[in-house]
Amino acid sequence: MSLRYPPVPVSPLLFLDYDGTLAPIVDDPMQAFPHPEVPDLLRELDKKYPLWIVTGRNLNDLSVLLGVPLQGIGLHGAQEGRIGGPTEYLVNEDAIRGLNEMKATVPLQPGVWVEDKGITFAVHYRTAADPDAVRNALETWASGIPDELEAIRGKMVIELKPGGIDKGKAVRRIVDRYPGRTPVYIGDDATDEDAFRALDGDAVTIKVGKTLGAARYLLSGVDEVVEYLKRFV
Repeated sequence: MSLRYPPVPVSPLLFLDYDGTLAPIVDDPMQAFPHPEVPDLLRELDKKYPLWIVTGRNLNDLSVLLGVPLQGIGLHGAQEGRIGGPTEYLVNEDAIRGLNEMKATVPLQPGVWVEDKGITFAVHYRTAADPDAVRNALETWASGIPDELEAIRGKMVIELKPGGIDKGKAVRRIVDRYPGRTPVYIGDDATDEDAFRALDGDAVTIKVGKTLGAARYLLSGVDEVVEYLKRFV
């Protein structure tokens, strides 16, 4: 059953997605600035609890948009470190080679563009004149990915990433570092479903949107996420 407002654990470990959770979805990812209250709110939360941003973005991009030096998981689990600070990539050379080869063969056309994330990359088609036709062309292209890679289907975007890496595995790795704390994970996209499924027991998993998916609780949008997070401070 979905609850309008999820519970607030006494000793939380916070995992927060960025796009669609702390910032609205926009056509240009580099214009996806956070909700006005989010930066100060995250600073307060980071003083009280362990907090991780878990995103498909490169953490370096968030240093421009968010401007708060938080711990983070980037590129759906292929990057770990600190926003605006040092990071490390958890990717083998075969996957990097495959990503470079696929990037060179993207079927580009008007309204289709590639977001280069440093290692992974995403092909956006939100502004294409015929999104359905573009989606079909991209699906044909993505069907030829090498075994080392996986394709992620998001909101008007297809992204390629190294295989065997996802937000669920990354979150489990972080949870093991904080015994005794209750994970709270908030996210809005298909990639967050891996994290919802990876967290069990007393974890508070929250989907942002209209349907629960694998999460236990539901919030309608960024404004409600902000109001919920305020309860922790």
